Amino acid sequence: MTNTDTLKRILDGAKAVIFDFDNVVVDSEPFHYEAYAAVFAAHGHTIDRDDYWLEWTSKGGGAAKEIRRYGLDLDPAAIQAEKDPIYAAFCRDGSVAPFPEAIETARLLRGAGFLVAIASGSYRSDIEAILEANDARDLFAAIVGKDGIARYKPDPETYLAACAELRLAPSACVAVEDAEKGVKSARAAGMKVILVETAITRGLSIGGADLSLSGVAELRDLLRRILA
Repeated sequence: MTNTDTLKRILDGAKAVIFDFDNVVVDSEPFHYEAYAAVFAAHGHTIDRDDYWLEWTSKGGGAAKEIRRYGLDLDPAAIQAEKDPIYAAFCRDGSVAPFPEAIETARLLRGAGFLVAIASGSYRSDIEAILEANDARDLFAAIVGKDGIARYKPDPETYLAACAELRLAPSACVAVEDAEKGVKSARAAGMKVILVETAITRGLSIGGADLSLSGVAELRDLLRRILA
């Protein structure tokens, strides 16, 4: 079965497509890394960039796992509190920009009658700031960030909250993800999953998706073919 046929099957009966945000819709992960790196450096610890992509971005270990792995005498909550305003400044000053192919994909889906939403581990205020700065807020019918979420990806809570905000069953929603933690989260929520490779996740072995693509650009191109 071709990727086009598989995508048709995935979208058949679906009413919404819910995107992960960081590294899928926007080129933000390098800025998350820079913010965390600055905070840890101030405490005398260096975060390895390649290790960050695997352990933090894909697996979802976060600051708490970094502290445990290296036996650091640091409080994860305090580290997060120091990091958040640094990253928020990147969101507000225009440093973090959407991928054009992601915005094009969202517009194609909206034009075809799908609801489009975001389910992210970032704060909603940061997501809103980036989208509003790039005239893209109106594309998304729902935005769920980490605010009010008790259990982050790979737990299904983030995706379940997005489905609830859309007033749709998870079986009527399709997730677009780039990370292992996200695929597990959407799967556990009861959703079909499209995995898109990115520059950061390229080469990582991530299974569990219904369809794996070379990137959001391939998803856009397949949609163009289907909708034509």
